[in-house]
Amino acid sequence: MTGLDIEITPQARDWVARQGGVMMIRASTRNGCCGGSTSVPVADLGEPEDLAGYVSEMKEGIRVYVAEDLRVEHPLKVRLERFLGFRRLFVDGVELASGTQRKRGE
Repeated sequence: MTGLDIEITPQARDWVARQGGVMMIRASTRNGCCGGSTSVPVADLGEPEDLAGYVSEMKEGIRVYVAEDLRVEHPLKVRLERFLGFRRLFVDGVELASGTQRKRGE
């Protein structure tokens, strides 16, 4: 696969490079307080334990693995968030997908 439309901010790129130069983007399910669920995109350092179901390519000197089941319909932007000395990657640009699929008009 080539041509993933992913932007990695300079701060995120530098931090990932210092941590080994590999990251993955995958969906993570979040449950609501009153039922229901949604899938949100997350970025983690390192490569997946099982490479099946992921595609990868180099972006800005970083090896990026993206889960094949993650709907990527818009450009993604990976940025670094900092809080009290903690750092984590954050993904912008992926639409949330409901855990329950409904047809239009329902």
